[in-house]
Amino acid sequence: MTPIPTLTVIGQSIINKMVAATTYFTGAATLLATAQTALNLLVASIPHTVDGTKEDTQTMYLLAKDFKVKLTILVLYADVVAISNPDLSASIIAAAGLLEKRNGVINIPQLSAKRGVAPGTAILRRKAKRGFMYLFEQSVDGGLTYTAVANSTKAAIVVGGLAPLKMYLFRSALIKGSVQGDYTAPFPFALTT
Repeated sequence: MTPIPTLTVIGQSIINKMVAATTYFTGAATLLATAQTALNLLVASIPHTVDGTKEDTQTMYLLAKDFKVKLTILVLYADVVAISNPDLSASIIAAAGLLEKRNGVINIPQLSAKRGVAPGTAILRRKAKRGFMYLFEQSVDGGLTYTAVANSTKAAIVVGGLAPLKMYLFRSALIKGSVQGDYTAPFPFALTT
């Protein structure tokens, strides 16, 4: 659950922005007033829980739950208005103080490397793919030749024995059964110390 102070700040921000954006949210006056009343009750209950009874704390959590429901209704209202006006949807969502959902693939690199915890080590991380094995290779001669570092069921491995200030190239390939996929682009890596 979102911490109550965070919920109140975010909730007040959304209410304020939707009230200010009357162009888009003309039909939301009753919903906004109901949400503001629920928020005011929640904020008023917070000081009573510091030195209050168990019942005071339960009341605060019930008021928080009630406000969260009303806030969710406001967000859904803003979504409906945005969906009904596709040309203005980004503006409507922003006017409500919300973030637009982005569909698509998360941009995760195929292969990355970072300094390991132990001296002379690096952590190689391959973009994971279910049901595959991962072949990791390294080159110390600028990519002329590669040697296998690991053949693993894990998408992340630790490579040891690396010298400081020496340039390494790492690459990886997916393996399914006896079929090996293409190698990733070489990933350059050097330990600074």
